Parts: sequence; C-alpha cells; structure tokens
Amino acid sequence: MKKQILFVGVLACSFASTTLFAQKNEKQKEKVEKLDEVVVTATKFETNTKNIGKIVYKITQETIKNSAGKTVLDLLNDVPGVEINGNFSTKGQNLGYYIRGGRNRQVAILINGVSVNDPSSFSGDFDLRQIDINQIESIEVLKGASSTLYGTGAATGVINILLKKASKKEFAATFNSSVGTNTSSEDTRFAGDTYATSLNMNGTIASVDYLLALNGTSSNGLSAAESNTGKLFEEDAFTRKNVLLNLNFHLNNKLKIGVFTSHNQFSTDFDGIDYDPVTYEGTPADRDNTLKSVQKRFGVHADYKYAKGMLKVRTFFTGIQRNETPSEDYFKGEVYGLDVFNNYKINKEYSFLVGFTAQSQDMQQQTAYSAIEKGTGKQHFYDPYVSFNYNSNFGFHLNAGTRLNIHSEYNQNLVFNVNPSYNFRFLKNDAKIFASYSTAFVTPTLSEIFTKLPTIDALLPEEDVTVEGGFEVRFSKKLALNATYFYREETNKIGYDPISYQTINDFGTFSAKGVETEITFKATDKMRLSANYTFIDRDESLLLKIPQNKFLVKADYQVLPSTFTSLSYRFVDATKDFGNVALASYNLVDFFVNHSILADTVTFYGSVTNLFNEDFQEIAGYTTRGRNYNIGLRLQF
Repeated sequence: MKKQILFVGVLACSFASTTLFAQKNEKQKEKVEKLDEVVVTATKFETNTKNIGKIVYKITQETIKNSAGKTVLDLLNDVPGVEINGNFSTKGQNLGYYIRGGRNRQVAILINGVSVNDPSSFSGDFDLRQIDINQIESIEVLKGASSTLYGTGAATGVINILLKKASKKEFAATFNSSVGTNTSSEDTRFAGDTYATSLNMNGTIASVDYLLALNGTSSNGLSAAESNTGKLFEEDAFTRKNVLLNLNFHLNNKLKIGVFTSHNQFSTDFDGIDYDPVTYEGTPADRDNTLKSVQKRFGVHADYKYAKGMLKVRTFFTGIQRNETPSEDYFKGEVYGLDVFNNYKINKEYSFLVGFTAQSQDMQQQTAYSAIEKGTGKQHFYDPYVSFNYNSNFGFHLNAGTRLNIHSEYNQNLVFNVNPSYNFRFLKNDAKIFASYSTAFVTPTLSEIFTKLPTIDALLPEEDVTVEGGFEVRFSKKLALNATYFYREETNKIGYDPISYQTINDFGTFSAKGVETEITFKATDKMRLSANYTFIDRDESLLLKIPQNKFLVKADYQVLPSTFTSLSYRFVDATKDFGNVALASYNLVDFFVNHSILADTVTFYGSVTNLFNEDFQEIAGYTTRGRNYNIGLRLQF
C-alpha cells in the first residue's frame, strides 16, 4: 500500500510539473486525437471504428516509436483484458496469453491477417517472442468470439500484427541496439546481460516496395527456476535470431501481388519443477534442459480492387521444428493454408464479405509419454464463411455472419455472430452503444488429436458462446471512456488426463464473465493520461494464473519537443498456480524515456522497470525480474 500511495504522489507531481516545463514562447500544434480511427481486424477490410460494434484496441506506430526498448509482449500486456503470463520472468519462459479468462488455444494470432498459430504445439499458439517490435507498423487486438471471420482459436480474442509499411523513398533504414541488466530482486549485480540489435531496410523502387528486417537478441543472468534453498541455480541463457522479407509488386492501380517469408529461431535453457504425487506441491529443480525452436514461413498474397469492392487471396506455408535436450523430445509440424475473401459494396449502406479458408496440417512427435509417427498425424479442414454489414445514415450499424467448419476428424461445426451498434449524441458528445452474440470453436491440436485416450473415437472441438455489451463516449477531443461487459461459456472443453498423460474432452459447461474499461485523457498538449481496469470471474479451478483484478495507470509526458517520457503503475491480483500454490498480488512501476536529435535521425532511449524492486512470482517456483535498467540507440537513415 505504501508503494501505491507513493506512486499516486509521483503522478500528482507530474501533473503539477506540466506548467513548470511549459515554454510560453514555443508554439506547438496540438495533436488532434483521431476520433474515427481506421482498423482492419474487425471486418477484414479497412473500416472506420465508428462503424464497428466492438472496441478494437490499436497499438499505433506512434506508441511503438515512443516505447523504444519494449517488446511486443510488453505492449500487449498494457491492453485492457489481456494478460501475458510469463512476460516478467526469464526471456525463455513459456508464455500464457489470457484474454477474457481464456488460454493460449483460444487466442488467434495473425501477421498481416494470416494465421500463424502452430497446431503442432500442445497449446496451438504462436510464440510472440519470434517477432521483433521494430518490424511492426501496428497491432490490433479484437476481443470476443471471432470465429466467423477467423475460424479456429478465435474464441476469446484476435491479435493481428501488421508489418511495417515501406517508405516511399528508394531506400530507408532503421538500426536499433540496446543493452540491459537482467537480475532478480535479490541480485545486486549491475552488468550487461541482455542485448538486442535489429536492422530494418525498406523502400519503393518503381512499382515494387520491400521490407527486409533482421534481429538478434541474447539474454543471460537469471535462472528460470527460483531456488528456495539459498543456493543459487545456474543461469539459463536465451538467444533469438529472426529474418523477415516482404515484397509487394504493384502491377497497376488495381492489382498488387506480394511475397512474404521469414526464418525465426530461438534457443533457451530451462529448468523444472518436482511435483509431490499426492499434494501436487511443486519444488523448483535446477535442470540442464535446452529447447531449440525453428519456424519457417512463406506466403503469397494478392489484392485486386474493382469498382465496388476488393478480392484478397492469402496462401501460406509454415514449417516448425522443436527439439529438447537431453530428453531428445522433438516436434515437427507443417501447415499449408489458403484464405480467399471478397468484400462487395452494394451501396453506401449495404456490403457483404464472402470467403473460403482451407488448411492441411501434419506433424511428428516423440516424447517420453507419446509418439506420432510420420504420416499418421494429419488433419485438414475447409471453411466457407459469409459476413453482412449494414451502416445506416442515422447511426445504426449491424454486422452478422456465419461460418461452416468442415473437419476431417469430427465432421462439421457451424458458428455465427450478430453484432448491432448505435452511434448517437450524448450531452453534445459522440457516443456508441453495442452488443453482440457470437459463437466460436477451438479445433483440437494435432498433438491432442493423435494422443487422445484410446477409448475416445474422436475429440470434439471446444465450442464457445460469448455475449457482450458496452459503450464508448468521447466527451471531447481530449477525453474518452469505454466499458464492456462479457459473459462466455465453454463446452466440450479440451482437457488432460493426468493418469494416462493423454487428452480428453471435459464435458460440461464452464463459464467466464467480466468487465473491461478504459479512460484516456489528454491533460495538456504535452501530457496524456490513461487508465484501464479488468475484472474476470470464473471457476477458481479454471482461474489458475489468471488474475481476477488488474489495472494499469499510465502517464505519457512530452517534456520537450524531442524528449518523451512514460511512467506506469500496474497492479496484478493474487491468484493460484497448479497444486493450489498461492501467488501473491504484485505492483510494478516502470519508467521509460527517449530523446531525439538531428531531426529524429538519432534517438537515445532508456528504461527502469520494476522501479521499487518488487519480489513476486508469476509462475510458482519460477524467477521474475527485479529492478532492471536498459539503454539503447536508434538510428534512422
């Protein structure tokens, strides 16, 4: 509580300081907040947010530039309703993507609208550590059931990562390099244990635009598991390498064809937990384990514009390989995918989208508990879908759609959504109310399907129903408030039998409900304040590592035209881990600063995270980072 009071005092001082730093003779144009931001994830096409019956959270390029030194995970963890568990631990820690009380398998992750989820992993997710923040133009987060547009996994949310736009110049480049400490709250060392370097080159030559991005990251200094004996465990190293190439050929003003490829790999040491077979109480264990992961992706896409709409084609191949030592466990997976969709605008009020998705998946697996031989772990599905949009001239909007999932392992599954909204004036301010009823499904992963109990003929897909309602009010160009209530039910939940180490369906209905709210206020032309709060309520046994209450307060302050600072306070509620292990609540205060010179050609940045050196755990028995420092340099050519 003392830390919370201290932080409130710091914020109060920062409010007062706005007048002290003001320069009367300096004339600055006040940046007008975008009341009608354009997003793509909610409809698969560029759409004004006022015509969308959802709250789509967008992490803009401005936010990314002002957050130098942060990662994709850091920025997503600031979004209301999103909890990235493991983000404050070692770089190689397994990550939990918890949106609206759900888990990794219920979150669809896209890059430029193309699914990158890995069906060969047990959670069916994409490891967000494999993409560098400097390769990203913006990130859109759409919460709620979205299987009508995005198919399997889009049960609690969609994270759509949009890659950097190419410069109009023939050549432009950005170079980033940083070094930081990497210590726990008990460690007093001050040494450079974390390094990150990236180089992005992009431009437009004649009718071709390109993006070539390279990144390397390494980290040491921390042990994954936290010793409770007083004897320090050995450090666990993490390294990542990443290469990405995106080419677009503008054949004319109607047709664009693109090619995308990337090679991502990382290696991490990891420890373990010894569990008591009776109480399931875990004891940290130092291990000499190593995981090496390689993911290769290739895709071809095409956009064709015509008088009343646009046709888009997305094809992709993903190859995944993960090896563990000394266990010699390995996982190999391949995914071939196609998504073709056409948006047709009948007139100013009516439009509809028709699409078709197909995927073929294959994997091999060898562990101490199960094996999937080559050629035996295959599945495929075909999904036709349609979405209808109505935008009236009096403020009423309606989106409705349906999708039929035709699967090789469990036949057919139908989902749909209905999402009305209404824009109006409230006390002379712009306001919107919205509601939705949406169903979704989660396909069992390849690992789950082919390691199911022998007594089960076929694993069923998890089926989700989400009802939500909320509002958004923009009281002025400076002040905005939104809130969403949701209720979600899961049936045929995919579970795990701890006796046979095989997959089962947990039959029955499991529910989650909660509230997400955010307020933003541009106090002056130099200061922007924001706060968000998330409440999740669901069965305690399903709330493991998911905090019931979480809130974030943040102050962004432009000290000088070339100097930006950010101070944030985060509270994460107490929760429990497996074995009924209690995890205490924690409070984190972070400070970021960047300063540009030579017309933004050179930017210096730095940060202090966990300013008050809070000692906490996100995952029982595993280490978290204490107070740490990071400094870096960004050059733009």
